[in-house]
Amino acid sequence: MNKFPKENIFKAPENYFENLPDIILNKRKQRIKHYYISGIAAAAVLLIGFMILAIDFTAMEEVDLQTQINDDVEYYITTGVWDDEEVLLLAEHPNDLLDLIAEEEWSNQEWDEVEYYDTEIWY
Repeated sequence: MNKFPKENIFKAPENYFENLPDIILNKRKQRIKHYYISGIAAAAVLLIGFMILAIDFTAMEEVDLQTQINDDVEYYITTGVWDDEEVLLLAEHPNDLLDLIAEEEWSNQEWDEVEYYDTEIWY
């Protein structure tokens, strides 16, 4: 212990207290600038995020996907890979599908109501 000097090692550097307000103000200016830039960056990220969410990409993809599915199903039916029963088994509501097919077929028919009424047999 005797080897260490006995002088006061806890003394302030020269002109420390005179320069202390300038040092504190400079650090504060840097923090304010950092917060300002961070705020602008956060606002830009939020704005870009809202713009991306505002554009509805899923609607465009669904239309294209549904068109592709319809084309594939039509191809399988016309080539004979799928027959009528398989198509009905794939449908969620086969009765609705049958009603739609019947409506399309019968809508093309032209009926002469007077002739039909005269030839109809009444029981």
